[in-house]
Amino acid sequence: MVRDLEPLSAHAVDVLVIGGGIYALTIAYDAAQRGLSVALIERDDFGSGTSFNHLRTIHGGLRYLQTLDIGRARESLGERRTLARLAPHMVRPLRFAVPIYPSLLRGPTAMRAGLALDRIVAWDRNDGLSASHALPAGCVVSRDEAIQQFPGLRRQDLVGAAVFWDYVTTEADRLTFSYALAAASQGALLANHVEAHALLTDGKRVVGVAARDRFSDRLVEIAATVTVNATGGQVDRLLAPLGLATGLPLLKAMNLVTRLAASDDALGGRSACGRNLFCVPWRGRALFGTWESGRACDPDDTAIAEGDVAAFITELREAFPTIAPSVDDVTLVHCALVPAAVRGRRVTLEGHEQVRDHAKDGVEGLLSVAGTKYTTARAVASRITDRLLAKLHRAAVPCRTGDTPLAGSVGGDVRPAGSGLSADTQEHLLAAYGPRYGDVVALAGERSDWRARVAPESPVIGAELVWAARAEMAMTLSDAVIRRTPLGALGYPGDVAVARAAVLVGDELGWTEDQRREEIAIVKRFYALSQSV
Repeated sequence: MVRDLEPLSAHAVDVLVIGGGIYALTIAYDAAQRGLSVALIERDDFGSGTSFNHLRTIHGGLRYLQTLDIGRARESLGERRTLARLAPHMVRPLRFAVPIYPSLLRGPTAMRAGLALDRIVAWDRNDGLSASHALPAGCVVSRDEAIQQFPGLRRQDLVGAAVFWDYVTTEADRLTFSYALAAASQGALLANHVEAHALLTDGKRVVGVAARDRFSDRLVEIAATVTVNATGGQVDRLLAPLGLATGLPLLKAMNLVTRLAASDDALGGRSACGRNLFCVPWRGRALFGTWESGRACDPDDTAIAEGDVAAFITELREAFPTIAPSVDDVTLVHCALVPAAVRGRRVTLEGHEQVRDHAKDGVEGLLSVAGTKYTTARAVASRITDRLLAKLHRAAVPCRTGDTPLAGSVGGDVRPAGSGLSADTQEHLLAAYGPRYGDVVALAGERSDWRARVAPESPVIGAELVWAARAEMAMTLSDAVIRRTPLGALGYPGDVAVARAAVLVGDELGWTEDQRREEIAIVKRFYALSQSV
């Protein structure tokens, strides 16, 4: 992937996608794979918004069975299975344990009934999967078994635990970025750090967007037959000048990365207010989520509030008293605005994707899309592309993104002999790069500083940062440190590591010493937002 703005304005495209999150990227990928000409612009970096701020798990829809929403449960488990087939190197099975306390609706009998229904609904959960990714059926275990196997569960009034399996994304941000790579491989034109500032219109039709390169301030006009507004919490910003709005309420969602060591299993818990929370093991640390604000938020209210983090910690200590995380344990706060559903005075997470064809508002050539569920983004994109083909008066073309390996799949031992890399680095490189593993290893062999770890406690090596700048459109130090590699996934990696990273990326991008210092300062400010709460 090479960032080139010239093709964006050279000729009109069938579809322009504005946004770079999981929904935008999967739409661009699907549309391009079905033969449409596609461009995508993102004002920051791919996967830097809501898609960065999630719990790193791929769920099979078990919770939807509580309301007997069989359709959504089937879609979720189907997409969970699809991800495990298309990118097995990026997900692994994870056991979950949810405590059971005396209750008519949530007690042992209800849980056994729910898991029995799940076995029926998910009868094909392992179809097409290798043995390493097959998921066992859920079960209910006794109090003694729950205490023995899952000591982190709250024991007061505990009568047992519901045990089930889902996946955890070992390289979460690489998984999101894989859709950018996939879209580019199908001919889509992608550019990060390009901000859309006004929709272009011809009468009552949107015909593209006027955008600005955030590095050069250069203005770019991109012509498109259909424009897809997939800008997450900012979905109404571009619409306002046209007198349009989705009216979509938003709430603040938060997850916490901590320095606490994690067990091998994900644990559930329930706070005093009734919120279901999870402690998920990720990269050896405990990741807690998801907390949501109890009120609708303004689209500009993206700051990490000290009071919100404190409220979250209080609920976590109620749900997990034996773990008892504190504010001092937090190393990184994931915070984002997501679509909400308002029912009376109650504001909850919107579980369904929100799609609006603004032809209903008298404006053709414009769709707005917003969603919350990472697992089912590919399926949503398939439905969106069906609509795009219809709007473009094109013949229906079957979706193939569910059958095409995402960034390739890895089978067997592909480690080149004599790579000289540690076992944990090799494992990380396989999970992060799949079949491009050998390219990164070959690059590492060219120089000793490219083969060396950037930070002692991280498996990331210098070649990954060089590769990110050279082949993966990493344009800033934040792009490389926070998203292309997991160097900063668990929190600030330290001054020495960040300075080394700045040299590696800066040498590739031709930065001056002043530019290096500024890039380092930006990375520090990103982590300071978490460290100041």
